[in-house]
Order: sequence, then structure tokens, then C-alpha cells
Amino acid sequence: MEEPRFFGSSILLLAVYYPAQMAFPGYSFFRTPNLFLQFIYMMNDLIKYPYSKGYRLLLNNGSGWWITSDEESAGILQKAIAIMTLKESPPDGLPRLIFARNIEAIQDSNEGNNTHSDLGILTANDEWNIFDFNYIHVWHHDDDPNVICEVVDKPGGLDDYLVIWYLIHVIYDQSLSLGALPCHAGLAEYKGKGILLAAPGGVGKSTACSRLPDGWKSLCDDEALVVLDKNGIYRVHPFPTWSDYLFQRAQNIWDVQYSIPLSGIFFLEQSESDEVIPIASNQVSLYISRSANEVFKRSRRRMYHERKIEQVIQVFNNACELAKVVPSFRLRVSLNGRFWEEIEKVLGL
Repeated sequence: MEEPRFFGSSILLLAVYYPAQMAFPGYSFFRTPNLFLQFIYMMNDLIKYPYSKGYRLLLNNGSGWWITSDEESAGILQKAIAIMTLKESPPDGLPRLIFARNIEAIQDSNEGNNTHSDLGILTANDEWNIFDFNYIHVWHHDDDPNVICEVVDKPGGLDDYLVIWYLIHVIYDQSLSLGALPCHAGLAEYKGKGILLAAPGGVGKSTACSRLPDGWKSLCDDEALVVLDKNGIYRVHPFPTWSDYLFQRAQNIWDVQYSIPLSGIFFLEQSESDEVIPIASNQVSLYISRSANEVFKRSRRRMYHERKIEQVIQVFNNACELAKVVPSFRLRVSLNGRFWEEIEKVLGL
């Protein structure tokens, strides 16, 4: 039988309750059992999580997470929220993404999956599964929205930015069920519209974003997350360029909660001249899913086989739905041309 989650701290909590009731005999909070029970839960959370700061990340599709950590991982948390410009807030019922160290895992000999019986948060049962991403172990549960990112110390030290990068992949992966897609693309804004400039590494996403003239605004140059809002409109959020931190090239920040309507996706090609080329309707979803799979390829290597298959199918299905609504094109880009004018023409901006 599962013991109540506040059992271990009930004596301490009652020691707080009775003096408060004596001091404020007319205060209804302490005379109402349900409110008092909520008070116990709140205090228990503070006792259970010594590092009680958390930061809210909300996407335009209505999903969100409360990102927090244990005390030993607070430094990683502070780096993550600074890069993504998140503000401290209460959890407000959001699922938790928790950075933690020193979680002891056991091997489930029957299923072949790692499970853990006490991860410090309320769960439906004790069967938690693990994605081993080398630098972090991602503990997840089919019946619990919370996710624990166990930080794994490695010989020679640990790069905090790799840990944060894998955390973002957890957000990407969980967003797939709501029709979202990460894209290996730069994101530019023009007249309130979002334009994705997609390409594999080395083709010129960053260069193209840096060449945009006044009137255009580059929001990010490597990864963006497309979401479907409650009105059925695709919007896109900018996400960080992690290589800037991993290779110490720059220390930029991104407002990942900002989003704009997505008006077009352009797949970049190096060329001698600037030109927009339509993509055959039966090929668009392949272009889009390829861009998403480029984002997922590193984390997917360490997923168990069944989840890899599920994710590939989810990506393709979401790409097919996106292709029905948002126009996509090939965009040939020259070194010195004005490729953005070709975008403006084809979209009528």
C-alpha cells in the first residue's frame, strides 16, 4: 500500500499548523480541512524539493512545462533559463521537467528496461522507463506527465550545455503528440509572418539569416519548433543554436516562448543565382520530415527501437499535416544576391 506523500513530514507540518491556529483563531484557512490539506501538500513540496525555484516554459499550442532542479543541479538550471529567457514562476499545475543527480536505477530483468521506484514525485505506479542519452538519463512514465532528467557525471567532466541540449529534445519529443515539429532551420520574421530557412548543416542557414536586410528580423538560425495552436494555425517558436555554446562561439539568448504565424518553409540550396522553385505536392512532406529528423538524429541513436519507430511515424504524420497548410519551396541562394526578395514575391508579402 502506498503511503501518503506527506506522511514523513506530517509531524513537522502539524507543529506549524497548531501555533498558526492559536495565533489566528478566526482565520478560515486553518479552520477548513480541505484548505489545510492543500497547505500540507504545499509545505510537503517545499520540504521534498530543497531547491524550490522553477521556471515556466509555455508554447503557443497550450502545452508547457515547469522546469526545476535539485540543489546539486541548480547551476545547469540557471544556464538553461538564461539562454531561453525564462522567468521564475510557480508550477501552476504544469508538468515538471526536473534536473537531478544521483538517482539510483535498478534493472528490470523481465522487461529489459531500467525502472526506478522513487523519483521524488507523485506517480501512478512505480514503473518508470529510461532513455539513456549518455549525458542524461531521461526518466518518463506512460501515466505521469512529469519527466526527470538525471544528470550523469562523466570522466573528464560534464558539459552543462550538452545536458540542456538533450533536455530540449525531451520537449521536442513530447510535443510531437500535439502535432508539433522541430525543424533544422533558421527563423526569420517579416511583417509579422514567420519564414523558415531550412537546410542541413553547412549549407548556409546562419549566413542567410545574417544577410537579411532592414525590415526583416532573424529570430534564430539553427532550430525552430512549429506548433499547432488552438485555432488550427501553425505558429513557430525560435530555439537556441546550441553549437554557439558547445564550441564557445557566442553567448546569445533566445525568447523561446515568442511565436509567430508560419507563412512559408524554404529549403536552401547554394547556387549562382537566386530562385524559388516549387516542390511537387507528393514531395513536400518528405522535405519537412527530413528537416525534423535532422534535429532528432542525435538523440534518436540512443532510444530503444520501439520508440524510434514511433517517433519516425509521428514525425512523418505531422509533416503531412503541415504540408497541407503551409507552402514550401526550394530556395536557391547566391553569395551576393537578394534572395529575400524572391521570398517576398512568392508569398505576396
